[in-house]
Amino acid sequence: MFVIIGTVTADLLVFSDAPLAALGGDGFRSSNLVFTAAPLTIALGGNGGISAYVAAGLGIPTALCGAVGQDLLGDALVNWLQARNVNLTGLSRSASHATSTSTILVTDTANQVVFHHLGSSAHARYAEMVNGLLDGAEVLLATSFSILSQWRAGGFALALARVHANGGITALDVGPAIGLPVTLAELTPLLTAVDYLIGNSHELAALTGAADWPNAAAQVLAAGAARVVIKQGAEGSALWTQTEKIHVPAFPVAAKISVGAGDSFNVGFLHALRQGQSLAEALRFGNAVAALVITSPRGILDSPNLAQVETFLKEGRMGHGFSRI
Repeated sequence: MFVIIGTVTADLLVFSDAPLAALGGDGFRSSNLVFTAAPLTIALGGNGGISAYVAAGLGIPTALCGAVGQDLLGDALVNWLQARNVNLTGLSRSASHATSTSTILVTDTANQVVFHHLGSSAHARYAEMVNGLLDGAEVLLATSFSILSQWRAGGFALALARVHANGGITALDVGPAIGLPVTLAELTPLLTAVDYLIGNSHELAALTGAADWPNAAAQVLAAGAARVVIKQGAEGSALWTQTEKIHVPAFPVAAKISVGAGDSFNVGFLHALRQGQSLAEALRFGNAVAALVITSPRGILDSPNLAQVETFLKEGRMGHGFSRI
């Protein structure tokens, strides 16, 4: 079973390539109004919610630990997750805090503005009921470290140590690089229980203060990380250890919605590892899952099943190679 810790968010996506309106006055005015051709899209979001939805879509027994509110958006997120048979015994429903929301203005696939409300995510706590899930975890994916403040205070360390001691695969994604900055000094005590430290190039640079991700990865390894996975967007993905550096290029696809690409990669990568694939093969599998998500106009809600990923990989698309440095 996969156990995933992270935020569960309602993503409200607004698509418009028109110039942003200037603030000015209330009500509907020509100066502050932008017409959109596409309707508002509501989707399942949050690092934890996306990861659990994608994992379950691949046919992986999956449990999610996080929080949503007792509101309409919380109901919608729970319904989506239940439709994929995600185990929600570790998901709390807050009566006093709203479901987390991200209102995302997308001008194109490379640029967006986000209004985020942490809501119930900021109050999600490590609970004893989670222990039963962790004891059955073959893989633990811990996400949203920077913004799950209650878990950050000690719950992440407990969960990682418990699964690692039981022989499960443990992965910690250091993103997103928002809120109170996460430092390498803060993470160093956790690294002995982390098999794979994951982040995109920006997040790793923010974690270490390095000017670029290669220097950042080197610093993380020097601090005691066993393996560092670097998500590079259109450039693909890489994995560094003390003795090996692997890079796998991305698939050349036309992105429609980039939200959730990194979380989708994480799930695909860890699933392939759990199936006994090599590190390079696992990176490529993660790239494929992410590619299929971002090319769908419905994004995460059209995340692929296992057969679709395998078909995509067998079509002989670009991105099948890898390099060792």
